[in-house]
Order: sequence, then structure tokens, then C-alpha cells
Amino acid sequence: MSSLATIARKDFKDSIRTRSIWIIAGVMTILSLSHILAFISSPVSEQHTRPFVFAVAQFSLWLPLAAIGIGFKSVVGERTSGSIRILLGQPGTRRDVVFGTYLGRLLILATTIILALGIVGIVVTIEFGDLGGITDVIGGTIALLLFALAWIGLVVGASSVVASETRSIGLVIGVYTLVEPLWQNLVLRLFALAFTGTIQTPNQASVFYSLEDPTWYLYVNRLSPTEAFNAARYYIPELLEGLWYGTAISGPTLPNLFGIAVLIGWATVPVYLGYRQFERVDLG
Repeated sequence: MSSLATIARKDFKDSIRTRSIWIIAGVMTILSLSHILAFISSPVSEQHTRPFVFAVAQFSLWLPLAAIGIGFKSVVGERTSGSIRILLGQPGTRRDVVFGTYLGRLLILATTIILALGIVGIVVTIEFGDLGGITDVIGGTIALLLFALAWIGLVVGASSVVASETRSIGLVIGVYTLVEPLWQNLVLRLFALAFTGTIQTPNQASVFYSLEDPTWYLYVNRLSPTEAFNAARYYIPELLEGLWYGTAISGPTLPNLFGIAVLIGWATVPVYLGYRQFERVDLG
């Protein structure tokens, strides 16, 4: 077994024994379920034809925070505790430490997501009678796992760059603030000012289904991992359905493919940049 695989396995086993990891997973599941149950109790739920796609969307609120909780100590925690020297002496390279830890934390997050989706799937099936079709289940799950990849990549990358856990959490919370609560009200308005000369943005509700919105908005909005995920959870099931049954795809193809590429970029680029920085630092 390679050093990278050994470190990934060790990180997964160590993390899965940690009580805080399961608390994070439990809280994410409960909060997502609470939103689903609130929707089910409303009259609007009777008109919903894609219950699993809707259920998957509820994770977008809590998965980033779960990824932060699971991953912000990942590399920097080994560094500050001194155990990094043990990992590097197995033998193992700095690359093995960063990417092995990344894989370990990704497996933890993916495991919690699959378990949570199982519980959510039971609730949705009881209420709606089914999950809305096999392509919705497969496509929605793929979109959610891509979203998890994006966030764990960002968090592990940040943990590789800094020298303390405080700086790590500060960095990831800063990025989270930009791409989550400030995205619609500040960041997108700044882009709108640059492209149009005003701070007005199009109606976000139509951006996943329509080509009527300005081209810049269709692409720029998907630079946020959450917005890219919100588009992908509709587009990937439609894409699978089109490939499977030969049906037409209604959403804007190129912007949605761009959004999927953005999720892959968030999953890989921060980790790579974190590794490059980690290679240069003095661990003495």
C-alpha cells in the first residue's frame, strides 16, 4: 500500500472514531430534515414533482459548515501537534500528507452524506410515495457529492497553507462568507456593476432553467460553489435522463457544464495550491 493510501486510511479511521465528526453529521442531517419536514407540511409540497432533487437542495445550507468542521484541522492539526513528523517518517512525502488527508476527510464527509441521504430518502418516500425517478436519485447524489468535494477541497487546501488552527478557521470562514451570505447581495452586485454599470442583478429563480438571463450572469453566478451545485442538482438528472431515455434537456447546457467544472475546480485547485505552499514551509 502506498504512503498516500496509508495516510488516507489512517486519517479516515482516526476521524471516524472522533465524536465531534458524528455530532456534525447528526446536526447536518437533523437540520436538513427539519427543512424538508417544514416543506412537507406546507400546501406547496403537493405540487412538487421532484422530491429527491428538492431534498438534496436542503444540504446546501449545512454541508459547507459540516465540511469546515470536519476539515479545518486536517493538515494544520497534524502540524501543530507534531505528529506531522511521524507521518513524514513512515516514509511519506508532503504530497502524501496533503492528498492522503484530503482523501481521508472526503471519505468521512461522503460517508456522512450517504447515511444522511438514506434517512432523508426514507422520509421523502413515506411522504411522496417515491423519490421521483432513478435519474433524480443518481443525478442528485452525484451533484451533492461534487458539492462535498468542492468544500472539502477548499477546507483542506486552507489547512495546508496556514501555520495555526485559528488562521485555518479564519481563512475558510472568510471564503465561506464571500461565496455564501455575501454572494448575492455584494459579490454579484459588484460583478453587475462591472458588466452593466448598475448593481441590479437578474431574477435568480430563473437562472437554472432559462437562457433569457444575461450571459455574464449565467456564468458568473456559477462561480459560487453553492450556486453551481444548485444548477447541477437539476442539470445532472436531466442530462442522465436525456442520455438514458433520449429526452430533451431544458436547461442551459454550456453554463451548467461550466458550473460542474467550477465544482471540480473548487475540489482540486485549493488542495493543489495548499500542497505547493506546504512543500515550501519549514516544519522545524
